[in-house]
Amino acid sequence: MRVKNGFGFLTASLGLAVLFCLSPRQSPAQKTQPTTGDNQTIRVNVEMVSLPVVVSTHDGRRITDLKKEDFQIFEDGIQQTIAGFAATDEPVDVALMLDTSGSTENELANIQNAGIDFVNQLHPDDEVAILSFSEDVRLQADFTIDRDKNEYGIKKTRSGGCTVEYEAVWLGLDEVLKPIKERKAMVLFTDGVDTCSHKASMNETLELAKETAATIYVVYYNTEGDLYQRRPTVGGVPMPGGGLPPIVSPGGYPGGYPGGYPGGYPGGIGSTRGEYIQGRNYLNKLAEYSGGLVFDGMENLSGAFQQVAKELASQYSIGYYSTNAKHDGKFRKVEVKVSKTGLVARTKKGYFAKKDKSR
Repeated sequence: MRVKNGFGFLTASLGLAVLFCLSPRQSPAQKTQPTTGDNQTIRVNVEMVSLPVVVSTHDGRRITDLKKEDFQIFEDGIQQTIAGFAATDEPVDVALMLDTSGSTENELANIQNAGIDFVNQLHPDDEVAILSFSEDVRLQADFTIDRDKNEYGIKKTRSGGCTVEYEAVWLGLDEVLKPIKERKAMVLFTDGVDTCSHKASMNETLELAKETAATIYVVYYNTEGDLYQRRPTVGGVPMPGGGLPPIVSPGGYPGGYPGGYPGGYPGGIGSTRGEYIQGRNYLNKLAEYSGGLVFDGMENLSGAFQQVAKELASQYSIGYYSTNAKHDGKFRKVEVKVSKTGLVARTKKGYFAKKDKSR
């Protein structure tokens, strides 16, 4: 069991209204290069490039019994030396992030039950943190292997309000998962539609997805069809008539409802077909850039979470120190190959090199 010493703080680097109790982790992996001459040691800090890798047959069967020697890594076409390898039975740290905005109100019980089933399917040594987001981001339970605490954190979630999707993704990747040096993943349950983020943007989070060593798996739940079926509320009080709110002003609500109607009602952000299409495309990119997948939770929510659990149990972690010593901030394409025939390796597309701040 990995022991973590927790500490509390109320705000993150984005200045969000967040309730957190996160755990400090070790510093990034370093490569030390000694020199002889005058008996001095020169330490060159080179951060290991860590890749999450899933291997499968062409018909989709996952392969979990490979060794370090079965893999080859190429960066911009140049083969690299594998320096770190974690097999699929190594523990993984999972940030389970649940969209609990107003659009999930009618399905919260199903979401909670599916989330509980998910954590119970993970390896006993996998640590899980439970986060929810609507108008703010909340850590409901810190990283732990205690499934009762995972379940309690999931059951604490409550729906309502607008959706700070981008702020949640940024916080999850940069504050929650970035300090972790073990295998790690974000499991994101959402419809992909952001209605009120101000501290982070879509493009910023996509760039972060290219840089992260965490895999992003998405359980997609399309709430578009519910927009005209739910009875809108303001402050928890149903609006008259039980149907659509009256169009009184261009904002769709007298004076314009801040951030649109809770959950995305007509007249506000998150109420158009185009925004839902954009949201789905955004989620596809998050997964693609990080080496993950999007699973459709509309027909079978528990089944989608089950597929994520199987993915996590099939994931290798492979690391190397790049032979390219330039700190130019450029994107480097990465490819993983498997020596055994008939197998395909999936990982992230690449990463951005660190940029020399003196330039």
